[in-house]
Amino acid sequence: MSMDKDVREKMDVTKQSSYPIEPVDGALVEPEPENLYQVKLTTILAVIALSWANNCAALSNTVNTTIKFQVAALGEPELAPWLANSNFVVTLAIAPVFGFLSDRLGKKWFLVLGSIMGMMGAVISGSAHKTTTIIIGNCFIGLGNAGCIMGIPAAQEVTPNRLRPWTMGFSQFFASIVVVTGTLAAGAFVKYHSFRWAYYLNAFHYGASAILVFAFYHPPPTTLRRQMAALKEIAGKIDYVGIVLFSGSIASLIIALTWGGQTYPWSAGRVVAPLTIGAIGLVAFGFYERLGYKEGILDHRMFITRNFPILLIVCVIDGMLLLGVNVMFSQQVAALYTHDAVKIATVLTPYLATSAFGCFPAGAIMARTKSYRTLLVGALFWCSLWSGLMALQNQNRLSWAYTFSSLLGIGTAVTTTIPVVALVLSVPSFLLGAAGTLSVACRALGGIIGITTFTAILNNKMATELPRNVLSVLGPAGQANLTQAVIKALKSTQPTALGMVPNLPKNLIPQLQLAQTNAQVYSYKYVWIAISVFIAANAILACALEPVHSKMNNHIESALEESTERKKQMTMVPGQDHTTHTT
Repeated sequence: MSMDKDVREKMDVTKQSSYPIEPVDGALVEPEPENLYQVKLTTILAVIALSWANNCAALSNTVNTTIKFQVAALGEPELAPWLANSNFVVTLAIAPVFGFLSDRLGKKWFLVLGSIMGMMGAVISGSAHKTTTIIIGNCFIGLGNAGCIMGIPAAQEVTPNRLRPWTMGFSQFFASIVVVTGTLAAGAFVKYHSFRWAYYLNAFHYGASAILVFAFYHPPPTTLRRQMAALKEIAGKIDYVGIVLFSGSIASLIIALTWGGQTYPWSAGRVVAPLTIGAIGLVAFGFYERLGYKEGILDHRMFITRNFPILLIVCVIDGMLLLGVNVMFSQQVAALYTHDAVKIATVLTPYLATSAFGCFPAGAIMARTKSYRTLLVGALFWCSLWSGLMALQNQNRLSWAYTFSSLLGIGTAVTTTIPVVALVLSVPSFLLGAAGTLSVACRALGGIIGITTFTAILNNKMATELPRNVLSVLGPAGQANLTQAVIKALKSTQPTALGMVPNLPKNLIPQLQLAQTNAQVYSYKYVWIAISVFIAANAILACALEPVHSKMNNHIESALEESTERKKQMTMVPGQDHTTHTT
């Protein structure tokens, strides 16, 4: 297909909507208000409320740092992977569906009802007396998060394009502060009371989100809602086939990734079957969206430039970095430095803090320069460098862990903020719900893939290094016959298990504990090397991104301030002339 034909097809896609969009030099130029739109208190309060809603998903993930304590309290350790993934699988499968619907029906009630659903789930998990009950509660939390993450695209809609980087920087800064606070609070709850209060803190946050969004977010009908005023018409254009294919495929993949290598071997039918179904389903979904439905979940108008597909891949790999580092680093701290929940949170704090305080400057730089590619590529290579140096950690280098992780956090502040802003400036503003939730889903999927991949690397290295190290202690002492029993005890969650191994000389216990620590140091080294390589590949991919400076204008998608633009958006109905001034 020739380039001219590609361009004609893209322009034809934009003409399917009565909303005026002009492709100019490969970018989208959207209509601007005749008078400069002014952001005032109404918008600021709405952005705070919407950012608070988005923070619900971020805060819910901090409870994952207490998973081993939840299992220790309630049992059923074989279900531990589902304590986190039950939340992720529901969010991943449902969020893009909610995003697609919210572009047509509006985002407010998805946010409010999602917050209420998350509050219910947090109460169920916090009051649970069985691990399975926590998993059920976390499924409700995942459903709530699928609505709450709409806070990011909604906040971008109520902000003029030129100010979107500032808004995103604030939202991510706010979320990072919540993550730092939530991580420290979760550690304190575990140490001084119970993991249950980490869930109860989430319940309070969800409840406050519902109240704030209801009180301060009053948007006009969406562009697509104004074009199709009748709900019957909207219902007739819902991508039902795409919803079923996408949700089912994602759920199948995550089930396989959660079970594989942990609950069941990768070769087991219970892993192979959902993995195969999920992979085939996603391929079928891609073909259907490409050939069968132009305004579905993967609306063709989002692909008017190459930025959207590239940034989705960037988000997947960035999710491997963000969630992978959060989980693997916290596990490494517990393995090498301390088992105290508060101290673990303290070691994580420099990384989380620099990630938090770097978000706002990253947004400010993009807003002032109207440029982002160099900043993003540089940040990714920076992250690759410092994640690679994290491989040098051992039990005697805690200061190195503090230094390297805090420098890594500076880079992740940029990679957390910039790709999302670039993405929402690369697609039509009336599709921000679908585009934004897809990016979040890709980031979460990347996190699950990353955790699965990095855990597999860790386990594979431990499977060979731990027996070798244990035998090097037991062999010279004439106790080689105890190798398997000792390895089983070292893998146990019970701290006294090693001392209960029959006939094991007590003087060998410190040496065996050191052997286990050395095996962990060796194994985590390869995890960090893998993370570094993935991030470097992401940096190379980001070099292909296109500029968005022509889109950083005064266009306002959802006007909250009293203005001519808001009046127009509140009153426009099908059949009227919707043409506005374009640049």
